Amino acid sequence: MNLLPLIVVVPLIMAIIFSYIYRSKYVRSLTLLMALVLLILPFLGTYGPYFFGGHGITFIEGIPLVSGILYTLNPLKEILLFTLMLIGSLVLILSTKEKNLSGVFTSLVLMGLASVSAVILTEDLFNLYVFYEIAAIAQAGLVILAGTENAYRSAFKYLLVGTMAGSILLLGVGLLLSATGTLNIGDMGRYLALNPLTPTVYGGLLMLIVGLAYGGGLPPFHTLKVDLYARAKPFVSAILQTYSKFVLIALMLVILKLFGNLPIFNTIRGVLIALSVIAMVFGTVMALLQEDYRKLLAYHTISQGGYVALGLALGTPLGIVAGIFHGINHALYKSALFIGAHIVDKVRSSDMRKVGGLLLTIPIVAFLMLFAKFASIGIPPFNGFQSKLLLAEAVMGANIPELVVLMLIVSIGTFLYMMKAFYLIFLKPCGEEQLKEYRDVKISKYHIFSLGLLVVLCLILGVYPDIVLDRLYPIGEEIGISWVLR
Repeated sequence: MNLLPLIVVVPLIMAIIFSYIYRSKYVRSLTLLMALVLLILPFLGTYGPYFFGGHGITFIEGIPLVSGILYTLNPLKEILLFTLMLIGSLVLILSTKEKNLSGVFTSLVLMGLASVSAVILTEDLFNLYVFYEIAAIAQAGLVILAGTENAYRSAFKYLLVGTMAGSILLLGVGLLLSATGTLNIGDMGRYLALNPLTPTVYGGLLMLIVGLAYGGGLPPFHTLKVDLYARAKPFVSAILQTYSKFVLIALMLVILKLFGNLPIFNTIRGVLIALSVIAMVFGTVMALLQEDYRKLLAYHTISQGGYVALGLALGTPLGIVAGIFHGINHALYKSALFIGAHIVDKVRSSDMRKVGGLLLTIPIVAFLMLFAKFASIGIPPFNGFQSKLLLAEAVMGANIPELVVLMLIVSIGTFLYMMKAFYLIFLKPCGEEQLKEYRDVKISKYHIFSLGLLVVLCLILGVYPDIVLDRLYPIGEEIGISWVLR
């Protein structure tokens, strides 16, 4: 029996249950239990297709077409789901150490996990849209739970713009349906490959790109994501940025499946590469200017999203593999950095002008955060080095050496602001009285364990990248197109 639907159904049902028992005294223990269950879910399904409602393949005039909603599981999706559930599990565990934990928080995290899982698994464009919208609502809700005026404002802006972006995406889905007569991504791709493109298809494609930019945090919607990451509690931002990164990967793969083999993709590629470069440069420049550590990490997230999008936008087999691998790596080390930021915020403040000397009071956290920074910069032997090296090889393979130079400059910028933050938080001298205040703050072992686990995973994937890469190469070969800029 294929239990694939449970990956989506279990967190969705539990999200509903937690919303009803949000005041129960058992919320903490049930949240811990749910955190453990999440780690099992990605392994419940079997590789291959799953047809909902007993539907399957229907032959019309000898042409096989999918009837109903189709989910598929493959090694790529499995590793994405495991990474997503792992980070979700750690966030739920950390939430049990919060004073005001309610079932609403757990419910929203689970709703987001279910939605992003469905976006990854589905092969149906309308089903993808529905869960894309639910994921956006869950993200805004998690920011609102921070309970500050700025958080309310950020969430409201995100939802307001999301209403328009989501409507545009839905209209794009409708246009593609009217042009091709199907919502199944595979069938739609085959139709587009065999028939001339019409203005309706061009319109649908443009609207898909708008939805991609909003959901994935690419320009012109990147500042909305920055606000979300900076206003939520730092450990919550760990799962928020993971949601965004995996939605970005899923939607980029949809565009590649639909248009990757068509001449129009040459134009799409240029647009997507331009958006990626803007995100990389803008995120780095803005991060260099920040005095608040949470904002610095938020802008860094936008910059790294540009790397992910760049690899996928190339559309070559190696570019696709490198982009997805960097997305997974980024989810891991950025979650570690956000959890570290949460610890710093608890000890004193995320304002780097108000802290200093933390190396003397929390040395283990300091070294773990330093290693996570090394991973984010791309220093060996951590995972960020491996994925950035692959990205550089992919870009060189497409004969665009200028982009490799730009990536190096962005990495130097990343090194500068990450080391500046480390100095201000951990090495800057401070008085004895301030040190005494730091020592009075107790850091939960859960936080140190979560931070340590993520850093160890960054190290393992840096030394043994094939653990993940072997699962990604088949999808790269399947949908990638080899090309060289002349």
